[in-house]
Amino acid sequence: MSDPESQPTQLLIVDDDSLVLGSLRRYFASVDDIEVVAEAHNGVDALQAINDLSIDTVLADIHMPEMDGLELLRKIQKMANPPTFIAMTALDADETMLDVLSHGGAAYVVKSAKASFIIDTVRQAAAGGTVISSRSLGRLIDDLPDRPTRKLPELSKGEAKVLAMLCEGLSNAMIAKKLGYAEGTVKKHVSTLIHRFGASSRLNLVVIALRRGFIPEEVLDLPED
Repeated sequence: MSDPESQPTQLLIVDDDSLVLGSLRRYFASVDDIEVVAEAHNGVDALQAINDLSIDTVLADIHMPEMDGLELLRKIQKMANPPTFIAMTALDADETMLDVLSHGGAAYVVKSAKASFIIDTVRQAAAGGTVISSRSLGRLIDDLPDRPTRKLPELSKGEAKVLAMLCEGLSNAMIAKKLGYAEGTVKKHVSTLIHRFGASSRLNLVVIALRRGFIPEEVLDLPED
C-alpha cells in the first residue's frame, strides 16, 4: 500500500483567463508534490470537477463570471469534506481578504506573486496552514486600532519559535517537523500562545503578535535549544 503522505496534492485551478491557467499549469508542472488534476473557468465548472474528481485543494480566482470565487468558497464549505480553498486575485482588497478568511478560506494570494510563493502557498495551505500575501497582511496590521498595552508577553524560546513559524503560515505538523517537536507539543504551545495574547484564532494571534512588534526573522535566527 502506498504512503498517503507521498501522494502529490490533487489541485484544481480555477480562472476565467486561459493565459492565467496556462501560467499556473506551468508553475505546478515544475514540482513533484502538486498535481493539477483539473481546470475550470468559473465556479460552476469548478463544483462539477470537485464532485467528479478526487481534489484536495482548490486555487481559485475571486472575480469570475457565472459564479465567482467567494460564492464558490461558500458552496464548498457546505460539503461534507470540503477541499482546502485558496483565493487568488489581481484586485487586492481588504474586504475581499477578510471575506475569504471568515468563510473558511485557507489562503489569500495576489496573482502578481512569484511562482515560488504561489507554489509554497499551496503546499502550506494543503498541510493545514494559513497564508496571506505579505502586502495584504501588512495592511491589515496597519489598520488595526492601537491596543491599551503593546507589550509582548514573556515567551520561552520554544514558544517564540512556534509563534515565528505561525507567522510564516506553517501548520502544526510542519512546525513539529522543522523544530523536531512532537505535534502534540506544538499544539500545546499554540493553545498557550492564543490564551496568552488573548487571541481568538491562529490568524488573530499572528496579527496581534506582529502588531505588538514581534519580529519572526529575529526569532528564527536564534540557536537551537
